[in-house]
Amino acid sequence: MFPEAPPVISEGQLLVPMQSIEVLDLYSGKGICSIDQDVFTTSVAASGGKIYASSGGAVYAFDRKGNVLWKYRTDGAFCTSPALGYDLIYFASYDRNIYCLDDKGELYWKTKISDIVKLPLTLWDGKIFAVLQDSWILAINPLLGQIIWQKKLSDEEYMMPAFHQDFMILVNYKGQITALSFQSANIKWVAELPAAPTTSPIALKDTFFIGTEEGLVAYDLKTLENKLYLAGEKITAVMPTALSIFVATDKKLAKLVPK
Repeated sequence: MFPEAPPVISEGQLLVPMQSIEVLDLYSGKGICSIDQDVFTTSVAASGGKIYASSGGAVYAFDRKGNVLWKYRTDGAFCTSPALGYDLIYFASYDRNIYCLDDKGELYWKTKISDIVKLPLTLWDGKIFAVLQDSWILAINPLLGQIIWQKKLSDEEYMMPAFHQDFMILVNYKGQITALSFQSANIKWVAELPAAPTTSPIALKDTFFIGTEEGLVAYDLKTLENKLYLAGEKITAVMPTALSIFVATDKKLAKLVPK
């Protein structure tokens, strides 16, 4: 198998986008079905016995047997991976709109934005957060589609945000870290990474981790003191679990356990 994007675990199944969507039994690895009605290269979302996936400028809903329940087409050439919440489906299209559909695939609301969105939308603190290509950050009411606030931090492109209980953490590709208030978009603090980032940040309690060209950096979110792990190694992926963190480099997979 050659996945095109990270797989998703749902209801005892592993959903792997690899142009088709391969549905596997999580415990045996046995194939359940292959969804090949279109070309799927982004992560899917799943809930309530349904699978939601984007392909080009369209979003599909499938049942667990791979049957198409509905398809919603936008005017854009690309849609982000669907995000789920409030029994609704959220995504952005290259037609410079953010969409909200109900569970039947009907348009609930649509909001025009200034630029395209490549990163999946995120739901947190009763808001939808979108990171635009022109580096604007938007907070949107998930039920009405109204923009609550918008903030431009710099002209640099940003990675997927991470979320702490008190603020969101944004990192751009130059290595600048910004902590932003959920409610007002006020900047709480700014820091600089010691090396170029290679993974999006991950927040766990009062620490956040991010991979760089020179190792894994861990920041104490109370003091902003940082430590470097796997020094000198390029980090390619970071995956948190309940009690540990798995870190992939070019050559190995490491497991870090807090003391």
